Amino acid sequence: MFVKKDLRKIPQVLSDASQRAGPSSPPSSNERNDASAQPTKKAKSNNLITEMRLGRRAPEFLPSCSASILLEPKFRPALDNLVQLSLYDCGLSSLAGIEQNPANDGMVSTLLFPKLQQLDIGRNPKLKNDSLPASFHSQFPSLLELWCDDCSFGPQIPETLLKMNEVHVVRMTCNKLEGHLEEGIGLKYWKYVRILAMDGNKLSSVGVGIGQLEYLEKLHLRQNHLVALSQVPSARNTSLTMLCLSSNQLTSLPKSIVDVADTLTELYVNGNKLQTLPDGLAKNLTWLKKFNLAHNDIDDADSLPKDFVTRFGLPEPLSGQCTKDEKCVVRMEGNPLAERRRKAYLDEEKSKVKEIEMEVDGDD
Repeated sequence: MFVKKDLRKIPQVLSDASQRAGPSSPPSSNERNDASAQPTKKAKSNNLITEMRLGRRAPEFLPSCSASILLEPKFRPALDNLVQLSLYDCGLSSLAGIEQNPANDGMVSTLLFPKLQQLDIGRNPKLKNDSLPASFHSQFPSLLELWCDDCSFGPQIPETLLKMNEVHVVRMTCNKLEGHLEEGIGLKYWKYVRILAMDGNKLSSVGVGIGQLEYLEKLHLRQNHLVALSQVPSARNTSLTMLCLSSNQLTSLPKSIVDVADTLTELYVNGNKLQTLPDGLAKNLTWLKKFNLAHNDIDDADSLPKDFVTRFGLPEPLSGQCTKDEKCVVRMEGNPLAERRRKAYLDEEKSKVKEIEMEVDGDD
């Protein structure tokens, strides 16, 4: 499905949304006298605008490179009704001005975005921690989804973003987060988060608070610098269905991973340095449907727990996949074990071909 881009300039979009948010014009005398009169186009145009996609409009945010154009008082009614707002790829370097403002001109609400549930400020690489006012979070009391992919937040998560306590989705992939992921997540912040995506940063460890997120469904930590996980996931992650740990430096998986046996359906740990797996992983994670173990350091069959071999078998020579369990095929290509089996198979096939050729030459 293709969404037709609104070709109007931002002031026009905001002005129209503000007008629609105002009181409807009274019906004409003819409309009052005609009980069967259909709604006019003008009446239809009074429908509230709840979604604005202002992405990829960088030239319209110059020269300030900020959201100041949205904050003009005459456009305030438009903001009051927004549920979704996209400022994706707009060349923004500051979001100053989005702060707690006292009511004025008879306005009841003191919040700029009282109904906003989804905010996308992704692909604005000039946005840094100091680009956000300290009270940024106070303007979004209803926010459920925060998209900040491809910005420059870091090395720690801005505190004002952590204070968005009701969020269900947080995406901060490809930012500049480093070191230890905020310990308070799950203990103090973002307790209701369902999807947490921190791919493409430089995180070396995560706090045990992640293991306390009972509503967490999907955890994305790909392409970081993780060397170990402690108590993540845990038995408190009672909703976790997807765990993505690909392209890190993990040498082992936490034993606590078996504690999410009742929910986990997808596990991605490819591109690490794993040499073995926790005992009981294959036996207990009965709901697994996708398991990617490719490109690790598993050297031989003895490195694998017995329950793994019993359930999944050993990697097939050509595909490098374990296919014994038809409901969950395990990818193991790129591991020394799988590559050695592949080489042995190909060498054997070459020998067979050579023997056949020698027999043919002998008959001649």
